[in-house]
Formats: sequence, structure tokens, C-alpha cells
Amino acid sequence: SSGSAASSNTLVRDLEMEIAFVPDVLEPVISASKTIAEDRDITFEVIGMGDDAELPGVSICPKSLQEAVANILDNAIKYVVLGKSGGRGLDVPSNPSPHIRVSLAPNHEPYRAGVTVTVEDNGPGIPHDEREAVFLRGYRGDATRLMPGSGIGLDIGKSMISRMGGLLDVVDAASACGSDGESSQMLDGTIVRLVLFRDP
Repeated sequence: SSGSAASSNTLVRDLEMEIAFVPDVLEPVISASKTIAEDRDITFEVIGMGDDAELPGVSICPKSLQEAVANILDNAIKYVVLGKSGGRGLDVPSNPSPHIRVSLAPNHEPYRAGVTVTVEDNGPGIPHDEREAVFLRGYRGDATRLMPGSGIGLDIGKSMISRMGGLLDVVDAASACGSDGESSQMLDGTIVRLVLFRDP
């Protein structure tokens, strides 16, 4: 009955939390982004969403997770088309073969049980000294100032994910893939990592 379903939900600072499966929650968001990306000739790769993926349920607010991931994917689609450039101003080259990869995997040490969602691209990337700043409302990096947008996407995404007890950060390849991963196989642009927990 709906009564028993409601009682298994917990309210966390006005977010309605429930145990859910990340592939089910994100499937519509990832499908929509994949369609937009492919319309723009961007390679869009998805790993770990199949029925064979053994991912635990996690404690989340599904709508907020969808919104946060949609924001991250919007940014990836917007910026992956820019090439790598040391230059500033109007001379930003375009990326000859833009590529976005979304992967879902069980959390690795030192994190508790849950799911890690990683969004990588081979665009211009975010310099180390701007990685904290991109989470400040309204911040735009040098490489992106000419692109339309308000710069508030990651700020809102991070606050939604932390209210669910999860983590959202910009990482480099070595920390994104964990102790057993192959960092050389990661794309060399921006890597945004989202870590969700079964028991936040």
C-alpha cells in the first residue's frame, strides 16, 4: 500500500529520501543527454547501466539526483566541444572529436557501500586552481566565460548532493578510478565524481 511505502521514506532537511537504484533513477536523464549529445556529433558512452551491473540501492532523493546529474551533463555537453587552449579570448579552438563518458560503479575504498557516478569528458578541463571555485555560485572559468550560462549549475548540484549525505567533486584521473583502476584510460578533460551511500 502507499502508506507502507511512505513510511519507509525519511525526510532529510526537507528532501524526501528513499532507497533507490541509481540506474533506474538516472536512465531518463542519461538517455535525454545522450540524444542531445549525439545530435551534436558528440560521442556519448555509458558504462555500468546494464542489467548485469551489480550496484547496491542507495539512499537518495531521486528528483534531486536527477536534477544534479542533468546539470553536470548539460555542462559536459556545453563545454566538451571546446578544444584545449592556453589562449584566452576568442581563440578557443574547437574539439575535433568530443567525447563524454558516464560510468556507474560500486563505491571503492575508503568509501562505505554505495554507488559512484563519474562523468568524464575530453574538453578543456578545469585547472587545479579553479576546482573549488567552480562550486561557487556564479563562478565561470576563463575557458568558459564566452559561453552562455549563469555558472550556478554545479553550486546547486553540490548542495543537493550534500543534503543527501553524498559527495560531488571535480577530480583527476588517478583519484577517480580508485586503487584498482586504470587512470590512463580516463578521458583527459573534466572529471566530475558523485559518491552516493546506502547509509549516508
